Amino acid sequence: MRLIVRSSAIHAAGIFTLERIPKGTLVVEYTGTRMKHDDADNLYNERPYTYLFGVGDGTYVIDGYGMSMYLNHSCAPNCETEEDEDEHVWIRAIRDIAPGEELVYDYFLYDGEGAAPCTCGAAKCRGTMYSPKELNKRKRALAGKKSAKKGKKAAVK
Repeated sequence: MRLIVRSSAIHAAGIFTLERIPKGTLVVEYTGTRMKHDDADNLYNERPYTYLFGVGDGTYVIDGYGMSMYLNHSCAPNCETEEDEDEHVWIRAIRDIAPGEELVYDYFLYDGEGAAPCTCGAAKCRGTMYSPKELNKRKRALAGKKSAKKGKKAAVK
């Protein structure tokens, strides 16, 4: 498969295909060093970016520095990730992809700090790379904090 890394309107650089990719094709493997999630958190503590991909139950991550690290997030993806029984992570086309298209998948982030803003430009963009499940979790946690804060104010009066 002929792929190229070049400038992307989504985020700095991205992967583009030079040929048609049929739906269902395994496009590229997410490769890199495997390490414990906690070790990766320590390694990237002071860095503004990571290329980490959680595998299995999330105890381990792949510290990706291959071509797949250039696949950008989109709320309207043309690819998805797939983990096989050996915990290899593949990027698979979920529709036919035309030559010249950027390859993108939904990151569905499930942890991290900050807003993780999305710049994909999709018509139905969530505005963030966090998964809907993670957004709901954060919303519930914020509501709980606000409720606890109101309770403290009422107790002081």
